[in-house]
Amino acid sequence: MAATNEWTVEELSAAVEAYLQMLGLEKRGEKYNKAAVQRMLLAGPISGRSTTEQRMQNISHVLNTMDRHWIKGYQPLPNVGAGTAETMRRIIEDYTAPDAAPLPSRPPIAAAASRTLPATGYWMFVCNRNIWDGEGWLQKPDETFLYKVSKHNRDEVQVGDLGVLRINARRRTSALSARPAGIYAVVEAIGRPQLQADPSETHYIDSADGREVTWRVQLKLIANLASRPISAGELPPGDEFQHFSRPLQTSTIPITRRAFSELYRRAGIVRPGLTDEEKAATVTGVRALEIEAGNADPKRKSRISKYIERGPIGAKVKEIRGCRCQLCEALRAPPVAFVKKNGYPFAEAHHVQPVSLLLAGTLAASNIMVLCPNHHRQAHLGDFEVTNDQPHQWRVQLDGAVFDIPKTEIK
Repeated sequence: MAATNEWTVEELSAAVEAYLQMLGLEKRGEKYNKAAVQRMLLAGPISGRSTTEQRMQNISHVLNTMDRHWIKGYQPLPNVGAGTAETMRRIIEDYTAPDAAPLPSRPPIAAAASRTLPATGYWMFVCNRNIWDGEGWLQKPDETFLYKVSKHNRDEVQVGDLGVLRINARRRTSALSARPAGIYAVVEAIGRPQLQADPSETHYIDSADGREVTWRVQLKLIANLASRPISAGELPPGDEFQHFSRPLQTSTIPITRRAFSELYRRAGIVRPGLTDEEKAATVTGVRALEIEAGNADPKRKSRISKYIERGPIGAKVKEIRGCRCQLCEALRAPPVAFVKKNGYPFAEAHHVQPVSLLLAGTLAASNIMVLCPNHHRQAHLGDFEVTNDQPHQWRVQLDGAVFDIPKTEIK
């Protein structure tokens, strides 16, 4: 690819990801090789560029403007266009958001030019039911397990790499129901591949497969999806997911961060250690709070209510709706109350079921109606009533007239 003056979003994302991984290693006091990371980037994600040094310094500059830590070896360099700086800021925010998929601990290893699928730090571990009963293992799993690694990936899988366990389809039998090919677990590598047998032969269809000395890596179970697998047939079309629905003759295959992030999102994982306020900032976290709120004490319920009211879920719904009042639209009146000084329209988020109740569904985007200030006050104090709460819309009565108001879903 010929170099151009402007970096693409994909190039900037690759640089930011590698930067954040190095920053994480630095914070943990672990050593890393900046030159090796540069070789990896130039060999693949940003091939055609001559260096990453200045771009890494630009990332330090952006982090500095965000009041965040930056790598001491990359002094902030502000000679970056406003558009590029804003793109990097958005990428950093996306990668570090409370509900974002985690990053592998280390940047991937540079692959030979002949490799069609270089390592990314994200893996699909392919499970053939005829060899290993992965679904059976997940019924009563240990915290860790050994898994085969393809020979051509043995030097590329690192400690801290992330992945998913894909199990092929199970045909219906008289004793068992059919199961789809899909993602049954999210995992993390906690060792490097080694030539070894598996001392646990329980779930091998042929115990000789477990006794075979071959390349295997120790994996830690992050999320068990056996009861709710992500079917390969439900995944988006395109190159990102082309390998998920095909029968593969390999144990491991690199996948992209975009693919891993989509699977992580669909898995509904809430990272451990998040505060209630951090959970309230994400769709997945809000769903977790709905479950937790049932057993919460009154003080915590009150805090959760405030976090939700002030959190970004309402802002996201307003953004999706273009800050247009849904009642004004139903009345065929101008839906924008006014435009703020910054040029953006103003609207308010009305929780149809009060958040303070913390009932199932009250914390979700589908409980938020976008209203202008006048209609928001009327919803609380005037002639307004929800007469029928349906899965995808409300039927409301406003000043004696009846309207169907659509709900907003955030996937």
